[in-house]
Amino acid sequence: MNKKTFTQTFLGCIAALSILSGCGDSAKQNQSTSSHQAGSVAPTDPVKAFAWYSVEAGNGNLEAMMELSTRYMYGTGVDPDATLAFYWIKKAADKGQSKAKAYAALFLFQGIGTDKDETTSIQLLQKEAKADNLHAMVILASFYEIGAGVPKDMKQALAWHLKAAERYEPSSLYFVGRCYAKGLAGLQRDDNKAFEYYRDASDKGSIEATGKLGSCYALGRGVTKDMNTGIDLIQLAANSGDADSIHNLGVCNERGIGTPVDMAEALHLYRQAAEAGSHESMYNLAVCLAAGTGIEQNQEQADEWFKKAAQGGIQ
Repeated sequence: MNKKTFTQTFLGCIAALSILSGCGDSAKQNQSTSSHQAGSVAPTDPVKAFAWYSVEAGNGNLEAMMELSTRYMYGTGVDPDATLAFYWIKKAADKGQSKAKAYAALFLFQGIGTDKDETTSIQLLQKEAKADNLHAMVILASFYEIGAGVPKDMKQALAWHLKAAERYEPSSLYFVGRCYAKGLAGLQRDDNKAFEYYRDASDKGSIEATGKLGSCYALGRGVTKDMNTGIDLIQLAANSGDADSIHNLGVCNERGIGTPVDMAEALHLYRQAAEAGSHESMYNLAVCLAAGTGIEQNQEQADEWFKKAAQGGIQ
């Protein structure tokens, strides 16, 4: 499996997680003291950095082992080699590195550099999650959310995300906030709790949560309405590529919410968000193309976007 396919497949399973980048924590790695080079840090040149991490890994540095896995997976400073990527992540896992245990299970789930074995992968994730492995909790929760290797079960997803949220894991805080905002997974809608979880997730770096926090301010949900703060937060998330926030900015420009009506900008944002995967923007763009609203009418393109929107449940 090549790098592009791996990334797309992995994203499909764990949208909430960073795709192996940061599998080895470079910040911690750069602060580590190795047995062979006290106080040294990895070179910036990819080839030299790969050689440096190789030595570190050989000396038993678990973070370096994980970094080697990442570099072999993506061909950073070395030719891509999925087998060696799995070898190094499993080596770190076998030595007890908790994140490596969780990610090794993902390699096994997808058959990356090893034989595919979804059953064993799920068993490992469940074992690690029950042993309080934060990374396994989040992965397992995401699997239950989308039904990957296990039956789709939003309540199980929520249960694991709640445990991870107790440790302020940003993607889990965001998930719980979304459940409260929409009344999902058996929770009653609670705008106040949704706001609190979105705020905490945003504080921990979740761009998606930052956008949703902006919507809370703009609509006065769970917090005193503050349109300026809301638009600023949505803009911040949009600038970082959050498709939902880009879509929401498009709505604001179309309807003149917190900004003058600007149909040209709205259409630009709808197209940008649609291309980034927002089904709501796909639909809005299709409507505009079909009616010729602010843009030359084009039924053929409209039908294409209507079809894509419908695939995401928007019609």
